[in-house]
Amino acid sequence: AWARKIGMPRAYGYGASMNAWHLDTIAYWAGHDGYIWHSKTQFRSPAFEGDVTWIDGEVIEKLPESEYGRPVVRVQTVMKTQDGDQLLKGIAEVSLPD
Repeated sequence: AWARKIGMPRAYGYGASMNAWHLDTIAYWAGHDGYIWHSKTQFRSPAFEGDVTWIDGEVIEKLPESEYGRPVVRVQTVMKTQDGDQLLKGIAEVSLPD
C-alpha cells in the first residue's frame, strides 16, 4: 500500500544493486589484473521488475599520470532499459594490466 502511495507500485532495483552492475561491468572489462580506483554514479531511475537493463561503456579519457601513481583510463557507463530510459550514468578511474 505504501509503495503505491509514493508512486512505486511494483518491485524495483535499488541504487546499490545498480551500482554493483556498473562496477561489475567495468571490472569484467578491466580483467583480473585491472583495478578500479574510484567510481562515481548518478542514479536517474530505478530498474523495475521485468525491465531489461543494458550497460554501454566507453573510455572517455586516458591519463598517463594519475594521483594513484600509475596510468589510468576514465570509463563512462550508461545503463538504460529496453525502452531507452536512462537508469544510471557513471564514471570510473581504472588501471589496466601492463
